[in-house]
Amino acid sequence: MYFGTTTMVFYSRPLEEAIAAVARCGYDYAELWMEQVMRDYPDDPAAGVGAVLNKYGMKATVHCPVMDVNITSPNIGIREESIRQYLSCFEFARGIGARLVVVHPGHRFSVKEPFEEHWTAQVDALKRVFARGAELGITLAIENMEADKAVSSVTDYADMERVMADCDVPDMLITLDTTHMRDTGRVVRFIEKMGQRIAHVHLSDATATSLHLRMGLGTMDFAPIANALKAVGFAGVCSLETFIAGSEDDLIEERQKLVKLFG
Repeated sequence: MYFGTTTMVFYSRPLEEAIAAVARCGYDYAELWMEQVMRDYPDDPAAGVGAVLNKYGMKATVHCPVMDVNITSPNIGIREESIRQYLSCFEFARGIGARLVVVHPGHRFSVKEPFEEHWTAQVDALKRVFARGAELGITLAIENMEADKAVSSVTDYADMERVMADCDVPDMLITLDTTHMRDTGRVVRFIEKMGQRIAHVHLSDATATSLHLRMGLGTMDFAPIANALKAVGFAGVCSLETFIAGSEDDLIEERQKLVKLFG
């Protein structure tokens, strides 16, 4: 198993400084958010970011664009631009030799949007996503979204199974996000059901009202989660997606918790 953290911890800094900070804090992987990549390296992102990763001896995972994008938007222009940005992200990931790309499924604009119309758009978009990923030879991992949001349509293992069936991707891999489920038992059941399909983990704590908290500041019990991951042989990157607001000391402390948790 490897430990990583999102560069969004240092979003206010230039991306090179964020990667350098992640390296200083002892992490194996930096999870690069495409918004930072596009902001700081608009012209030749793979060459620029690749050189930075080599400079600091860092490996990377990549997070697809998430700000103001939705691959199932009922606004066709927004939907197509969102898919275009995903596909561009895949090109970048291949260019830097990223371990994998975290992919967000789409969501409904409103609970009034007919679910089956949304799901048809979901399947169409994800088929394009999977096809391009296969063409480029990159690994994609679909993330479970917030369980308490009625507009989310891929939140638990049954939704993942429907995506696999409807998109005809029996080998689909998953990014498990603990905070999106808010509940320890639900996370453990997800791990037991999805098993070795889980290729990547986003780890952070949660309460009924707050997400992406540091471990121990929420209501989740991470020991059963860690044990469940060990039981299914998880050997990927456990990546912190925690709001720390740029503190390297806090990020080092969170890594120490990970080491203790997973032994």
